[in-house]
Amino acid sequence: MTLNNRTLLLGLASIFLLPGCGPEDLNPGSPNPITENPPPLEEICTAANCAGCCDPATNKCVQVRTDDACGVTGTTCVKCAPGTMCHPAQQQCYTPTIRTKIQPLRATIAPHDPADDSDWDVDGSPPDAVVELFCPNAQPAASRSEEIESFTPNWTQGFCDVLSTDLLSMPIQFNVLDVDAIFDDKVASAQYQVTQGDIERGVLQFTGSSGLTSISFQLTTYYAQ
Repeated sequence: MTLNNRTLLLGLASIFLLPGCGPEDLNPGSPNPITENPPPLEEICTAANCAGCCDPATNKCVQVRTDDACGVTGTTCVKCAPGTMCHPAQQQCYTPTIRTKIQPLRATIAPHDPADDSDWDVDGSPPDAVVELFCPNAQPAASRSEEIESFTPNWTQGFCDVLSTDLLSMPIQFNVLDVDAIFDDKVASAQYQVTQGDIERGVLQFTGSSGLTSISFQLTTYYAQ
């Protein structure tokens, strides 16, 4: 055997003695991330899984409806137009009815009847003060406070409830009376046109009458469904 043949045989033997191997494994020991265990799809907002409305931008459920996100269960949320609001029961935007309550609060009455400078009551006691209030298109049209014996009465009853649009278009009228057994003495009487500024302040205050030094009313505005 020549030298060249011996070299060839040794080379072939070394190849057969090497451990078996195959093509290179590009992803040894790990599954294909594309075909195995894919991430779950994003849940779609529907009436089946959302008690509120569905945000059109994110497709997320808006559980608590507001004027900026209002809609029937499982439907797309919408923003209510100016002057409207989201109805909590109807789950849709609506134009509310605005009403105002007018409640007499307190007054200061002069110590004597200015008509004749006499005591309000024959026994010299303070007047039994009552407020009669007349509001436009109210039901009932007139209200009457409870009777308070005092020169500085405070009332908790006798309000009228009226549409705010009527209140701003027609005046209210009130009488302050001293209730007596035979007839009632009129302490003061006035008529006044309520303004939007009055409603926003939530109070009416009057001063300057000879028999009635001052009187105030509370204005409470609310949305009627």
